[in-house]
Amino acid sequence: MPNTTKYPGYEYYKITMGEYTALLHPDLPKATRLWGYADATDPSAVPVFRPLGPLIVAASALTGGKPVRITYANNLPPVHPLPVDVSLPGADAAPNRAVVHLHGGHVPWTSDGGPYAWFTPGNGPVGSDWQPGDSFYPNDQRSTLLWYHDHAEGITRLNAYAGLASAYILRDGFELALIASGAIPSREIPLVIQDKTFKQFADQWGLAGDLWYPSIYEPDRWELEDGSPPPIPSCVPEFFGDTILVNGAVYPFVDAEPRRYRFRVLNGSNARFYTLKLVYAQSSTFLGSTEPDVTKPGPPFLQIGTEGGFLPSPVLLNYRPNAPTLLLAPAERADLIIDFSEVPPGSRLILYNDAPAPFPGPDERDDYYPGNPKNPTPSTPGYGPNTRALMQFRVGPLVGPPDTPAPPLMLPTIIPLFESSATTVRDLTLNEDFDGYGRLIQRLGTDGRLYGGTFARNSTDAATETPRAGDTEVWRIFNLTGDTHPIHFHLVNVQILERQPFDARHYTGAPKFHGPPRPPDFNETGWKETVRMNPGEMTKVVMNFQVPSWAPVSVRTGGYNYVWHCHILEHEEHDMMRPLIVMP
Repeated sequence: MPNTTKYPGYEYYKITMGEYTALLHPDLPKATRLWGYADATDPSAVPVFRPLGPLIVAASALTGGKPVRITYANNLPPVHPLPVDVSLPGADAAPNRAVVHLHGGHVPWTSDGGPYAWFTPGNGPVGSDWQPGDSFYPNDQRSTLLWYHDHAEGITRLNAYAGLASAYILRDGFELALIASGAIPSREIPLVIQDKTFKQFADQWGLAGDLWYPSIYEPDRWELEDGSPPPIPSCVPEFFGDTILVNGAVYPFVDAEPRRYRFRVLNGSNARFYTLKLVYAQSSTFLGSTEPDVTKPGPPFLQIGTEGGFLPSPVLLNYRPNAPTLLLAPAERADLIIDFSEVPPGSRLILYNDAPAPFPGPDERDDYYPGNPKNPTPSTPGYGPNTRALMQFRVGPLVGPPDTPAPPLMLPTIIPLFESSATTVRDLTLNEDFDGYGRLIQRLGTDGRLYGGTFARNSTDAATETPRAGDTEVWRIFNLTGDTHPIHFHLVNVQILERQPFDARHYTGAPKFHGPPRPPDFNETGWKETVRMNPGEMTKVVMNFQVPSWAPVSVRTGGYNYVWHCHILEHEEHDMMRPLIVMP
């Protein structure tokens, strides 16, 4: 619970970061060593660490809520539990540095938790953008599911994977009225989905049952150009775990009644995409109840929101074969209503995923399920590893009276940003080439060539995206790579205008389109801050740069320091991130 008296007008928390252990499944050989957050607001209580805790619930200032003020304390140990590749930008600093980014938050840059604002325990070294004092979250935005996670330069992928991530729910009066009316169910369950791998044998970074993360760049898995041998430990282009966790538990279940439920779903994985639907289990027996029957679809999803808040109208997914389904890239969120009222009591349902990894071009070795001959670790029915059967819903009998019929669900109007209102149109690029060790590297760039003829820029190069505060801009982002990249924008939410195929292979800075533009998917028509950008497509977005009025100007840049980047965390750090400096 927040302290509402320490700083009048604020809800105050103190959150500490530390190392702990947790038994994530009874079949694991021991409790897993993790890094995480704990609530230390009450000085008389001992902070309790648990996976994905603490979840913060706040009220939007747009409908009378208070801003949040948080003191973050770094009490991480000096040795990282995962292999650290010090060849990445900034990764040669202290391995226990950290910083907290409120993902999706409209916050001053001094509280954004950007990659250069890291700090270490005991008033040790700090990053170039670090600011003393608490973090301030104005909460001056729509009702939505935000999340907070580590963003320290060079080790974001490791810190978040080790457990430094949790959820932040923001509610406004409009949402509360919908809940009070019954239009949105009051039965609400967050679902944070992550993939991990556990060690089978001890090594220098831990014991069997601890988290495993790759330390060697394997040329038989990832392309390697001629160059110096990669260091050990080495970063890898993407990481795909073989075991799914939901809310910090391995293959969990939820007991449900034949009623309507609301689920707030977050893809918190490093690189894995999820295409989600409900299917009935093969039977109600133990082994059968954990195995999906993909020929028997379960209830559809009614999506009412994304990471930017409510959609302009609900979108029905999975309602018939070949209907639109729910695709979530890393960092994307979905606000869903699922009606179990027609599910027979005693049924078992499986939350099922069949998205390829990498996305969209699959490597079958990263798809774990019984019967896949390409699995490096064979899967046994009823047991892991399995990245297709994520969790189970056990539908029991109705307790108490049935739900009353829900009134019509009228969602808030979305005021569009028009392309014609933009002061600037930028052409930007997503690029893939090789670093000095010959490893695959992903980078953002412009439409101008640099570094041997590529369009890419390094994360540490001078800023090229420098809008003015208050301006509206259109960005046309051309994907020259073979991956779909979830591009995340700090500070701003965006609206997707269109996507259009172009000749990526012969791109010269002047695109040759070879098909008509198409509008965003129906469940992308609201506000978003993480946008999927597909291979060979131009994705056009529009955004308005409103900076909190009391934010100070950075001495380092003369502006307000944010970033934009791919939220495949291995891409972000090598080297798919660029400064976004909003000028006063």
